[in-house]
Amino acid sequence: MARLVKCTAKEPYKLETSDKTYYICQCGLSKDFPFCDGGHKRARDEEDGKLYIYDENGRVEIST
Repeated sequence: MARLVKCTAKEPYKLETSDKTYYICQCGLSKDFPFCDGGHKRARDEEDGKLYIYDENGRVEIST
């Protein structure tokens, strides 16, 4: 089953433990999900109020 998930964060969540720091993906674009791989950089220039779909070729703006 396909599922559309709306993520609005444009940066990872920083999780610090006593011995290591983890960056957790909040944008949904990481190929190493749930860990951040820098995929959020693709979303930095998104415009507020617009909806985008991302794939391996880039992104497409969806009319709302």
